Amino acid sequence: MATFLGRAAELSTFDRLLTGASEGAPAAVLVGGDAGIGKTTLVAEAARRREVPLLVGRSVPMAGETIPLAPLTELLRSVRRRWPEVLDSDPDFAPLRDWLTPGSGPSTGPAGMLFGPVLDLLRAMTSTQTLLVVIEDLHWADPVTWDLFDYVARNLTDEALVLTGTYRANEVGADVTQRRRLGELARVPNVHRVHLGGLERDDIAARIASRLDAPPPVDLVDAIVARGQGNPFFTDELVSAHLAGETIPAILSDLIATDLAELGDPAQKVAAIVATAGHDTNHGVVAALADLDETVLEAALRELIDAQLLVIDAESSAYRFRHALIGEVVYDGLLPSERVRLHRGLAGILQAQPPSELARADRAAELSFHLDRANDIPTAFTALLAAADANAAFSPAAAYRQLERALELWDQAGEVAKNESRADRIWQTADLATATVGNARAVEILERAAPYGPPSRGEAWAHERFGRALWGSGRLDDSAREYEMAARLIEQGVSEPGLGATMAGLGQGELMFKHYDAAENWATRAIELLGAPDVDPVGWSMAQRVRGVISIHRGEVENGAALCRESIAAAPSAQTRALATLYYGVGLVGAGCYHDALTLALDAVAEAQVTGVEASFAPYIDAVAAEALVHLGRWDEAESILARQAGRATLPVGHIRRACVRAMLAARRGDEDGTSSALAEGASYPIDPWHRVFLDLAIADALTILGDWPAAVEMASRGWESTIEYLAQLGAQFLRYYAVAIVEDTLDRVARREEIDAAHVAADILRRVDETSAAFRSPEALEGRDVAANLADARASATRLTGADADAWARAASRWDELDQPLSAATARMHEAEAAASAGEAARATDALQAAHKTATDLGAPLLLSAIDAVSRRTRISVEPVTPTRLPSTSIEQLGLTAREAEVLSLVAAGRTNRQIGEALYVSEKTASVHVSNILRKLGVTTRVDAAAIAQRLDLDSP
Repeated sequence: MATFLGRAAELSTFDRLLTGASEGAPAAVLVGGDAGIGKTTLVAEAARRREVPLLVGRSVPMAGETIPLAPLTELLRSVRRRWPEVLDSDPDFAPLRDWLTPGSGPSTGPAGMLFGPVLDLLRAMTSTQTLLVVIEDLHWADPVTWDLFDYVARNLTDEALVLTGTYRANEVGADVTQRRRLGELARVPNVHRVHLGGLERDDIAARIASRLDAPPPVDLVDAIVARGQGNPFFTDELVSAHLAGETIPAILSDLIATDLAELGDPAQKVAAIVATAGHDTNHGVVAALADLDETVLEAALRELIDAQLLVIDAESSAYRFRHALIGEVVYDGLLPSERVRLHRGLAGILQAQPPSELARADRAAELSFHLDRANDIPTAFTALLAAADANAAFSPAAAYRQLERALELWDQAGEVAKNESRADRIWQTADLATATVGNARAVEILERAAPYGPPSRGEAWAHERFGRALWGSGRLDDSAREYEMAARLIEQGVSEPGLGATMAGLGQGELMFKHYDAAENWATRAIELLGAPDVDPVGWSMAQRVRGVISIHRGEVENGAALCRESIAAAPSAQTRALATLYYGVGLVGAGCYHDALTLALDAVAEAQVTGVEASFAPYIDAVAAEALVHLGRWDEAESILARQAGRATLPVGHIRRACVRAMLAARRGDEDGTSSALAEGASYPIDPWHRVFLDLAIADALTILGDWPAAVEMASRGWESTIEYLAQLGAQFLRYYAVAIVEDTLDRVARREEIDAAHVAADILRRVDETSAAFRSPEALEGRDVAANLADARASATRLTGADADAWARAASRWDELDQPLSAATARMHEAEAAASAGEAARATDALQAAHKTATDLGAPLLLSAIDAVSRRTRISVEPVTPTRLPSTSIEQLGLTAREAEVLSLVAAGRTNRQIGEALYVSEKTASVHVSNILRKLGVTTRVDAAAIAQRLDLDSP
C-alpha cells in the first residue's frame, strides 16, 4: 500500500479537534468527497497519528436497500470485542445488550430507545480515553442511522470524543433529504465539515514514486493525474495497471473489471460472495458458499488480498473489499443466475440461525432482502411481513417499504398468503405511509383495498380511517363523505373491535370541520366506551386530545392542558404521540402560553426525528414553535426554524401553518411583499374550516401590523363572529385586532372630515368586549393571561375615540408583559405615552415612549418605530433618554436651592417622575414630592415642565 501523503490541512483539523476533545470539548466532523477520494484513509490516519482508538460502523448497501442501524451493530460488536466488560457494566446499557443478544431485538420500542444508551455508552468509554468514532458511508445510511448520528452530534457536552461521518458528496447532493440533513447538522456549533478534493500533483507524484520505488516518469504522472483526477484510490489502481504493463483505461470500472478477469475462478467466486453479501463477510459464510477445498479457498483469498482487492478486518477477521467501488463493479458484473444463486445461499445461512436471532429487525430485513433477490417468492413474502412487523415501531420507513414489496408479491406467494389478512396488511401499509411518505400515498393504497373486504377493526373504522387519510391529502369533500358513512354505521348499532377508536376519529374529523359540539360528543362517547387507556390506547389518546384542545380554546386552559397531557401519556406509538403533542402545542399557542408551547414543540420535533415520523409531523410542529417565537419577539430564531422545514411538509395543513407564521414574521419586519406571498401560499392549499380560523387569524394579525385598516377590520370582525361562540380564546384575539384596526380607521376618517360617530364605534368595541367575556363558561377563564391581555388592549383602544386613557394602556402593557409579548407591550406603551402627553403628564409620557422605543429597536420592528417617531414629533417627546444634568454652583446659589434640591431639579429636567427621583436618590416618593414642591415655590413656577425649562436655560453642565 502507498504511504499516506498529503492532506496536511485536513489532518491538522482532526488533530486540533482531538486535542480539544481530550480537554473536554467534543466535536463532530462530516467528511465528504468523491468515491475513492480517501475519506476512510484520512480518518484512520488521524487516529493513528494521535494514537487514539478508532471505532468504525459501516452503512450496509444492498442493491438500493439498507439495513436499519447496521453501523450501530458493527460498533457495538467492536466494543464487545475490544472492551468486553463495558457493555455489561451498567444496567442502562441493557437496550444495547438486547440489540446484540439473540431473542431480544428492538421490537419492544422505537429506535429512539437506543439513542440515549448509545450516548451514555460513549460517555462511559471516554471517561478514561479519547475516542474517534466514525459512521462510514452516510449516503447509504437508513433514516434511523442518520437520526442516531444527528442525536449524538447535537448532545455532546464534555465527552473526549470526535464523532465523524463520511459520505459521497455527489450522492448526498442528489438526495434532497440527505442534503437537508447535512445542512442542518452543519449549523450545529460543534459540527465541522471537511471536503476532500483531489490530491495535488506533487502528492500524486510522491504516491506513484512510493509504489514504484523510483521517481516516476513525467509522462506517467501526467497520464495518471489526467485520468485519476487526484483520487488516491484511482491513482493506486492506475499505478497497478502500469506495473502490470497494461494500458491505462479511461474508465476505472474497466480497470477493476480487468483486475477481476485476471483472477482465477476460485478467487472470482469468493469476490462474488463478498459482493453479494453487501457487508463484512466472515470466513464461515465464504467457505459455505464457495464450496471449495480449504486449501483452494485459502489460495483464492490470498490472491484477492495480494491483488489489493480484499482486506481482512483486524478486529473481526471478516473480509471486505478494499473499497466499496470494487464490490459495486463485482456485483454489476455477475450474471442474473449467479446473483439468484448467491442470494439463495446467503438466505439459507441466515435461516439456519435461531428464530430468536431472526426476530431482530436488522436480521429480519437482511433475510427478507436475500430471499426476495433469490426469487423465492413464498418465503420472501413471509420474511418481508416478519421484517415489517419487527421494524414497524423501530424504523417505520423500512417497514413501509417491506410491506409495499409484500403486497406486490401477494398474488404470487401461493398458500402462505392464505394465512394472512390482505385487508389488514393494506391498512397497516397505509398507516405507515401517513407517517413516512404522506397521506396522498396512503389514499392511493386504500383506494385499492375495497376488493379485499373491511379490515378486522371493522367497516366503520375503515371509513373513518380512510376519511382521515383523505383529509390529510386535502380531499375535504371526499373526507366528509367517509366520516358520514362511519357515523351512520355507528348510529345503526354496528359493533366492531375498533368502535372506540372510530368514535375518537370522528371527534377529530368533526373538529376539523368546525362542528365543535359533535366533536366533543364523539370524543366523550369514545372515552365512556373505552373506559381506560389500555383498552385501546390509540382511540383513548385521540379522544383526549380532541377534548383537550376544544377545552383550551374555549378558555378552560388548565383542564384542557390536563386532557392533552393524558393524551400524550396514553399514546402507544411515535405517530400517535406526535399527533397528541401537536394538538397540545396548538392549544398552548392559542392560549398565549408561548414558552410552554415552544419547549413542547422543540422536544416533539426531536422525538419525531428519532422515531421516524419527522416527514409527516415535524413541519407542522416546528410551525407551532416558530409562532411562539414570533410572539416572544425572537424573530431570528423563528426564521431559522421555518427555514429548516422549507419544502418538507407532507400535510397541506402543515404548509398552511408554516405560511401563517411566515406572514406574521414578515409583517413584523415591515416586509409587505413577503407577507402577501406567504398569505397567498397559505390560501393556495385545500383548507378545512378548523385551519381556516388560524389562517384568518394570521391574516388579521398581518393586516393590523401593516396598517391596512379596512381589510383588517373586515377580517377580524369575520373571525370574531366565527369563533366567539365555541372558541372564545381565539375570539378574544380577533377582537383585539378588530379594536385596533377600527379605531385607526375611524381616526383616519375623522382626519379626512368624514362623518362618523366615533363614540358609537367605541361603544361597539365595548359591546363586543362584553359579549366575548360572556362567552367564557367560567369566571377564571377571564383571568387567563391571554384573554385578559386581549380584552384589556381592546378596552384601551376604545378610549382613543372617547378620551385617551393612559391608565388603560398601562394595564394592557402590563398584561402583555405577563405574556412576554414585547411587540404588543411596546405598542401599548406608545399609546400610553400619547395619552399621558395629552393629559399633561410629561414625565410619564417620556418614560413610556422611551421604553417603547427601546423595545422596538431591540426587536427590529420598523413599522412600530415609525409610529413611535410620529408620536415623538407631535408630542415633542424625545425617544432618547435625557442625561441628568448638574447646575453650576453660581446658579444654585442664585436660585436659593439646597444641594439636594439641585440634584432633584436635574432629575426633573431629565423627565424623571417622583418615584424615579426617589429611587435615584434613595429617598421615598413622598420625600421626592416635597423636594419638587419646594423647588417649584423657590423658582416661582407651577409646573414641572416650567421648572425643567428654567434649569435648561441656566447653562447646565453635564455631570
